[in-house]
Amino acid sequence: MKLVWFLPVALLIVTQVALGSNNGNNGLDMAAQRRAANIHRMDTIILLTYVSVMVVIVVTAWAFKHYRLRFIHESGVTLFYGLLIGFVIRYFGLGLLQSQTFDVETKNKTVVKEPPDYLMLEVKPEGGSSVSFHYELIEGFFADKRKKIEQQIEQKSVFSPEVFFNMLIPPIIFNAGYSLKKRHFFRNIGSILAIVFIGTTISCFGTGCLMFVFTSIFQMGYTFKELLFFGALISATDPVTIISVFNDMNVEADLFALIFGESALNDAVAIVLSEVIENFSTSSEAITLHDFGSAIAGFAGVFFGSLMLGFGIGCMNAFLTKMTLISEHPLLESSLFVLISYISFLVAEVCGLTGIVSVLFCGIAQAHYTYNNLSDESQSNTKHFFHMISFIMESFIFCYIGVSVFVTNNQRWSFSFLLFSLISITASRALFVYPLSWLLNIRRRPKIPKRYQHMILFAGLRGAMAFALAGRNTSTENRQTIFATTTAVVIVTVLVNGGLTSWMIEYLQIKHGKDAIEEGQRLENSMSCSRGEQHSDLEETIPVTMAPGLNPWDKAFLPRKWYHFDASFMKPLLTHATPSLEQTLPPFCLPITSLLTSSRQRAVSNPPN
Repeated sequence: MKLVWFLPVALLIVTQVALGSNNGNNGLDMAAQRRAANIHRMDTIILLTYVSVMVVIVVTAWAFKHYRLRFIHESGVTLFYGLLIGFVIRYFGLGLLQSQTFDVETKNKTVVKEPPDYLMLEVKPEGGSSVSFHYELIEGFFADKRKKIEQQIEQKSVFSPEVFFNMLIPPIIFNAGYSLKKRHFFRNIGSILAIVFIGTTISCFGTGCLMFVFTSIFQMGYTFKELLFFGALISATDPVTIISVFNDMNVEADLFALIFGESALNDAVAIVLSEVIENFSTSSEAITLHDFGSAIAGFAGVFFGSLMLGFGIGCMNAFLTKMTLISEHPLLESSLFVLISYISFLVAEVCGLTGIVSVLFCGIAQAHYTYNNLSDESQSNTKHFFHMISFIMESFIFCYIGVSVFVTNNQRWSFSFLLFSLISITASRALFVYPLSWLLNIRRRPKIPKRYQHMILFAGLRGAMAFALAGRNTSTENRQTIFATTTAVVIVTVLVNGGLTSWMIEYLQIKHGKDAIEEGQRLENSMSCSRGEQHSDLEETIPVTMAPGLNPWDKAFLPRKWYHFDASFMKPLLTHATPSLEQTLPPFCLPITSLLTSSRQRAVSNPPN
């Protein structure tokens, strides 16, 4: 019994003797452990604050929807919550300033050609052995004490820009493609693509040129390339607020499709434009025709390469779910769906393409093909999961935008630059909305009415993508001003445009609710009748009462051609649709088509007698 008590006491004595032999090193170790514990506690407090605010945001969103409050949208309230939290963190500290700061110079005055990524700091206390610490460096240079205090606040409450691009943005973009309402989207596909490609390009160069004129007149010291980059990133619209109001008010379907289609696709165009502009360099002072052609080729290569990669990965997952029996295990099936969807983003980034474009079109392909192969449980799980995670990410980003106004130290405010930006953004958007609508209306049926055009102009809110692009590089004072201005533009457009959306719908006399449904039915009947008169040979095969989306004349020319190819080849290849490829392709293809046909397709095509 005595031996049982003696052993722990002996071990304790030996331990104390060993520790006492190196008091200096022990003190430093203990201090490092206390420091790590304090950092862990403070990080937990910050995360708890964000999560608690998210809970309040969800409850607020419910209250606004339940009581039909439309004077301000929940996105605006989320921004307000973020501003409030940022104000508290910035001016009350919450214990974030308990840290030490050292000025470190390079050994032997070595010339640093590139900024370091990590720092190894070796500390040697008196009478003890050296201890090494590993630090990750944060971009920026601060000279005075006040700046160092602000940097310490930023380190605790600000996320890396790469977190936005790699973790927060992909689910939002994927959900935009996965939840796409195909019928009205493809009916308006020509107009949507014109607005996305031509409109976003005009907005980019229009904003850049106007800002260059303003900054040159007032000698603000910005290069044309910097302002063109600002024009590209600020052209990314994010009308989450307006789309939510449209859903609540049930506005006219074609207007919804035009604005949603632009928001779903122009983020991809804006990010590719910004990357091409940022990577663009010329050997001469003047931009030659060769330089201009190289930029266009680079844009086309990155955009369409990313498109094909994402669409291909989506089709691969569709074929995988078709040819396996993984639908018998919904948990594994849903997990595979989520992981492969995220892989489309990562592969594009690794290949030097744009993950945003890739994951968007992966979502469109998965909604069109893979979704049909999933079990009922997995269909419900994936729809609800991406809708939920998209809502959470968007709410968090809007909250974080408000927080960053007070705690981010890489924002340099210029109210004159902000004023010029608001003028340039509005003018550039009007510069493509009205002329482009006039050109489209020459052949378009039905035409884009003036009230639609005014609403499209008004719907140019900026959001998560513009903020993330601007915050990715803040190494210079000009870039810091661009970041701060982008943040302010997001806040102004969400609060003002988002808050006045319902009023603008009423003011422009845009039909909504029952009126919109009746107008849509009337338009459907009139278009079906007119098409029936023009194509009398199709009257027997395409009845007026055909289910929505099944009528090939209900779509534009290019989607109509794709419709036939998709129905006859792509869907039989990637889903369990019938007739199968064994029945539609020539007999000599049978060895191949038999490998591409699922047992379910054969069971439907050849039912037992």
